[in-house]
Amino acid sequence: MSDNDEYLRLPHGMHDREEEWIKRERKILDFHAQSGKRIGCKLQKYSPLGYTSTFIRGANTAKGKTYTLNSKSGKSLTLSCDSTPSVFRRYVVDSNGEAQRIAFVAPLFRYRNSHNRYFTQLGYSLINEKPTDYEEIDINLVQLAKSMTDLFSNCGIKTKIHINDYKALRAVLGQYISQEELPIVIHRLQFASKDERIEIFKQFITDENKCKEMIELFNEKPRIIRYKDKKDNKLNLPEEYMDLYKMGEALNYFNGVDVYFDPADLHSIETIDRFALRFRTLDNIALGDGGEYTKYAHRWNNKIRNFWSVASGVEAIERNSQNLNIEEAKRKIAVYNIDASNDFVLQVMKKLGDMEENVAYKGIAKNIGKMIKKAQKDYSHFVVIGANEENGGDIRIKSINSDEVITIKSPTKKEKEFNKETEDSELDER
Repeated sequence: MSDNDEYLRLPHGMHDREEEWIKRERKILDFHAQSGKRIGCKLQKYSPLGYTSTFIRGANTAKGKTYTLNSKSGKSLTLSCDSTPSVFRRYVVDSNGEAQRIAFVAPLFRYRNSHNRYFTQLGYSLINEKPTDYEEIDINLVQLAKSMTDLFSNCGIKTKIHINDYKALRAVLGQYISQEELPIVIHRLQFASKDERIEIFKQFITDENKCKEMIELFNEKPRIIRYKDKKDNKLNLPEEYMDLYKMGEALNYFNGVDVYFDPADLHSIETIDRFALRFRTLDNIALGDGGEYTKYAHRWNNKIRNFWSVASGVEAIERNSQNLNIEEAKRKIAVYNIDASNDFVLQVMKKLGDMEENVAYKGIAKNIGKMIKKAQKDYSHFVVIGANEENGGDIRIKSINSDEVITIKSPTKKEKEFNKETEDSELDER
């Protein structure tokens, strides 16, 4: 085709789609919506065009990868290059600061060396939800990861999760670098080669043992995390990274996939606060990522107090999907905690999830009546758990709008019964 026939071609990275691809896209979007509903997310789709200021506020997500143009009035416009600023914009404009759960769909354009320069990003965000009471497990992020792994699973993709702890890295470097200079050094570290990273550590970390520890850490390949290895610290983690054992266990338990510590992957370190997740196929193909972005969100607009998000893309899922089978949704259950442990909360939520229920953790219950009234719009049922249920008491799932009560056994009841039978057996032997 000659240059004169340019009007018959598409620019690099742009594609027309055929019927079969469109059918697969629709199934993926269906699964995405269903997976979001299971944790109480409302579906939103964002505009593919916005003001450039939207994408450079708080953190420059635009950089040099955007398609930009000027409006007739001279305003700088950008084809949307990142979903997160769009989530922020919509929330700030349309909300009064209340907590929201969003399942988003965002057409994106990025000028890059890739087979796709136009693609559809999708994912899940929690806005102004309460942070987890125990710092070593981020239950909000665990929930979002579950929605994403469920989406992949429904599309026939077996996955694993890679995790890093950016707060730990900042804590190490912050001992030797001023807070003003730290973002600059971390930016250098993010895009540096292995040898360049070693030189950065040698330049700034004056403690010889800590410097050696960090160099060895960054030379490690991704390694699977098992909580039982924490006692002997078999991963040889620096003290600042030790919470990865517990967070890794929570992700593995709740998502049912292997979790790997990946210290050298610093993707999105400029915007993620602490635990950074990467979703990968078993063949190590990247499918998506996420974490807590509260500090970035607060810089964007202080109406956003807390923010967690995970994202993937229709094209990435479609390329790696095998089977696309749609499930029917069931009840929508809000889970409230009185005085149960974090571990038990996860056990209850996993049990309900294994029953294919739609489950959302709504935090510590201080005024049950008020919280249930607030949940009435988005949930059909609720469950309140505490020490009684953790000690083996039955769990009662109650309908918000009827007298229906569903009783299930506590996840700890079987263990309690086993221990009682063992004690009785030992008494009989005596």
